Amino acid sequence: MQLRSLIAAALAAVLLGAAPATTRLYSAPAGNRPAGIPHPDLPYVAILPSGRIVAPVGRSIAIGANVNALALIPGGRFAVVGGSAASGGTLLRTIDTRTMQIVARVTNAGSRSEAIGGLIALHDPAMPARTILVASEARAGKIAIFAVGSEGTLAQLHPGISLPGGDPEPMHLALAESGHLLLVADDRNGRVDTIDLATRRPIASMSVGALPSGLAAFGPRIFAAGAAADASNLAIRSLDSSAVSSENIPLDAPLDGATTIGGVDPESVAIEPGGRFAYVTLAGVDRVVAVALDASPRVVDGIDLRLFANAPYGTMPTAMVPSMTGRELFVALSGLNAVAVLDASTPGVLHRLGLIPTGARPVALSLAPNDKVLFVANAEGNGVNATLERIALTKIPLERTTLSALRYARVSHLVRGNALVPPLRSGRKSDAISHVVDISLGPTYFNSTPNLRALANEFAVVGDYYADAPTSELGSQLTYSGTISPSAWLLDTFRGRRAVEAMPPDLYPRSGYIVNALARAGMSYRVYGAMLPEGPLAIGIPLLHVLHGAVGYSPKAGERASDRALATAFVAQYSREAASGNIPAYQAIELSSNNPLVQDRALGRIVEAIVKSEAWGSTAIFISPRQAIGATTADPKHSFAVIVSPYARRGFLGHAHASTASVLKTEEEILGLPALSLGDLLASDLANYFTPTLDLSVPNIRTNERMQR
Repeated sequence: MQLRSLIAAALAAVLLGAAPATTRLYSAPAGNRPAGIPHPDLPYVAILPSGRIVAPVGRSIAIGANVNALALIPGGRFAVVGGSAASGGTLLRTIDTRTMQIVARVTNAGSRSEAIGGLIALHDPAMPARTILVASEARAGKIAIFAVGSEGTLAQLHPGISLPGGDPEPMHLALAESGHLLLVADDRNGRVDTIDLATRRPIASMSVGALPSGLAAFGPRIFAAGAAADASNLAIRSLDSSAVSSENIPLDAPLDGATTIGGVDPESVAIEPGGRFAYVTLAGVDRVVAVALDASPRVVDGIDLRLFANAPYGTMPTAMVPSMTGRELFVALSGLNAVAVLDASTPGVLHRLGLIPTGARPVALSLAPNDKVLFVANAEGNGVNATLERIALTKIPLERTTLSALRYARVSHLVRGNALVPPLRSGRKSDAISHVVDISLGPTYFNSTPNLRALANEFAVVGDYYADAPTSELGSQLTYSGTISPSAWLLDTFRGRRAVEAMPPDLYPRSGYIVNALARAGMSYRVYGAMLPEGPLAIGIPLLHVLHGAVGYSPKAGERASDRALATAFVAQYSREAASGNIPAYQAIELSSNNPLVQDRALGRIVEAIVKSEAWGSTAIFISPRQAIGATTADPKHSFAVIVSPYARRGFLGHAHASTASVLKTEEEILGLPALSLGDLLASDLANYFTPTLDLSVPNIRTNERMQR
């Protein structure tokens, strides 16, 4: 062991002596600044846990915990946002658009997954002098109707219109051209229901395919875009079955499970004012496509909204709204915290005009009747509250706001070659570290985890580290792909964590997860509890073929793997692979026990097996939480990460802003992999936590049985 270690040290010194050419590296603009609101006088300008900055244009107001939907009351004096309350249950807020103050509140107590899915405001067909607000309550499976008072008050008129069929999940809403027929997208059952608002009764239902996320109507036709296991499509149906035949327009080719892991994730549909084209946002591939609505409907054009040519996906276009004239199309980019302004003056042909900065994760848009004011509902707003943003379009210097939106998302600089942790996109892998182990933790705390504390005291600690995700399941998405898709957010909001774990393949990130990148690169890997949903859907297609034979431990159907079982399986498998010299390049272990001591003991056993092996000299272990755990009272997302490696800077406590995607980015740099998404591309890496000086000393790990309890 000692001789081999000396040889390894000498070889590392030779390998790390060479420095390749410079590479342009993207990083988060936070630098060394912590997440939060830097200036109390500017409550909506914030540094996000991701390290990006939000500085929304115009005027904003805090709404609450989460928003999903937005509607302007006819006339434009009031806007209503809908979502979920922090304590659970549905939330509605009416905002006076002149003063940007909340004038009415409606909150119905309930569970975390009860939320408003869609909103529409109109003159009541049953009493035209009255204005009503229609809201879809997804968890309750019904449509609620409220009377809107002259001062914006909301009074429920109807106990709720129940939808037909079993376990309906009403989400997106649209009005037929007649103005009295409400169209309701039932996500769970893959259909559109029609409700006569004059009688408050459902009158028809038609199948449109799985997860109809986008919905619009023009003349007698209904347009619903949705995801599917084979390929996404735009379903065209008719309110008058004798007028127009049903058609399904493909929006994507079937997934191949190698280069295309996830689908295009259609999010919204808009019809240009002349009715000749439909526009569909495809969040999975950063694109808006135009569909000709002539006798042979088909995709005829589109526009790429990626950050730059051939960039990894991640701007995530979601909601959109065309101007009344049809000359402009406004598109919410939830992955860039901006609205893209597109030139649509030639119907069906789109061109970029610029960007407008918004709050964090814009999810809904509405235009004032005169096209002069744009309203944006931001689900994460200033990082603390969801917000509504009012933007006066006549006062927007678009060139300047475009540069600001880009500056808030990333900084770029040239970096010298680093043979230990090569910069992303350098085309190199580490010359010294050939094994990466990712250990993600459930809720845990330093004061009750002696092994974690010991490792933190001895190795490198990322002190200003932020776990961006609110739940463990969304944290897994972020940990292994660098992003959380709009559909994953919605599944978590409306159906809970099990729905995220069993997410259909079309909703995976387009480039997949790190195991898919490793498979494409022909590199070995093994997972223990990572990326594996509970129950009979043990491994989701198309991950099945890349994970086949690479699962170190999988729980029985309906069970969650215990940390002790995962650690036991890892130690046994690792010992066999170390003996044969076939340790995988990448391994992932998810620990999740609610007992910090059980989790800590499993961590100790895993790390002990690694540091006592011959592969210790070429290994980097990343230990970080999957979700916000409230490690500090100031910010529940402020957490920690520990890097354990012979090349880690011993006893180093860093204060550069880092996030969940920072770990993934550094792992990709070490292994020579490309960025999976915009999230990891623009995150700050952790290269500064490594040193070329090799130190093979072994940490003191406690694995006694008493810690099992």
